[in-house]
Amino acid sequence: MALVGVVVVYYAMPVDELPSDWDLAGVTLALVAGLGVLVWVGVRQVGTLAHHRSGDHSVRLDVLALIVIVVVPLFALAFYGIEHADGSQFDELETKTDALYFTTSTVATVGFGDVHAVGQLARGLVTIQIVFNLVFVAALGSILTGQIRERAAARRHAPDDPATPRQ
Repeated sequence: MALVGVVVVYYAMPVDELPSDWDLAGVTLALVAGLGVLVWVGVRQVGTLAHHRSGDHSVRLDVLALIVIVVVPLFALAFYGIEHADGSQFDELETKTDALYFTTSTVATVGFGDVHAVGQLARGLVTIQIVFNLVFVAALGSILTGQIRERAAARRHAPDDPATPRQ
């Protein structure tokens, strides 16, 4: 449900209806607001994590999923706003869907190359997104390997029960 709400807000943002001078200001405000939301969610989730048992990784996975749901449209909005303000920043980025497509392919580390940053401002922002992607992938990898280790340890210490199927 959060994903649908974020996508609706993303497409409803009137970036292309404002004079181009306002685009950068609007994008900057949206990024700051989005980062504020991320900080708020992070603080809230830290409280949630403090009340869950240490082996419960589902809460951390929920946090990572929520971060992606918020961050991808934020970067897409920033890319679209930058391109609308200065049409020389990206090659082949013309619509909000193009921006969302570019952001998603960057997060997925696919990078088809059909849409790409050519201006220095755009390249700087894409670099920030790439760093975010690396941190995100590292956190996801850490959570998943932690789950695998815990399950392996539980299997080693579990008594052999003939009723329990082996995997």
